[in-house]
Amino acid sequence: MSKFVEKAQASAEAGFTLIELMIVIAIIGILAAIAIPQYEQYIVTSKATTIAQDFHQIMTQASAAQAAVNAGQTTSVAIPNGTGTVPGQVANCAVFSGTNPTTITNGNLTITPSTGAVEVLLTYSACSPSLRTAINSALTAQNISEAVSGSTSMTVSVTPNGGITYIAG
Repeated sequence: MSKFVEKAQASAEAGFTLIELMIVIAIIGILAAIAIPQYEQYIVTSKATTIAQDFHQIMTQASAAQAAVNAGQTTSVAIPNGTGTVPGQVANCAVFSGTNPTTITNGNLTITPSTGAVEVLLTYSACSPSLRTAINSALTAQNISEAVSGSTSMTVSVTPNGGITYIAG
């Protein structure tokens, strides 16, 4: 046999058959069908956990701020800047805002001795239904047991004596 014929046979035998390629593509499709929904659920859970942790952090800061106010100091509570276009917006749908004091300046609620109870509102009605459910679960996991199924907002109120009340809406 000539070298040319040997080379032609070797290159013809070195490739993949159509059946082999179709099997590989089918396997990739099955793996993608399994992985994509789990990835989407991971993203939802991650956003909900971040929102619940931010809410818990605000509550902790408000408690510390009330202790400072009781000592006659003016202090502030930081509100997450988030990634949305609205101040205090997280995950492009959940919004942290102050109900007392109502003004957020540079991402902070300023608390003075005359403020009284500090109230911070988390509104997540603009989130997808699956994210709202995940937020309720994450708030419950943070021991904010008043997070009821179907609620789309949560208010934390820290009284001047340090009492904490959660109100689901």
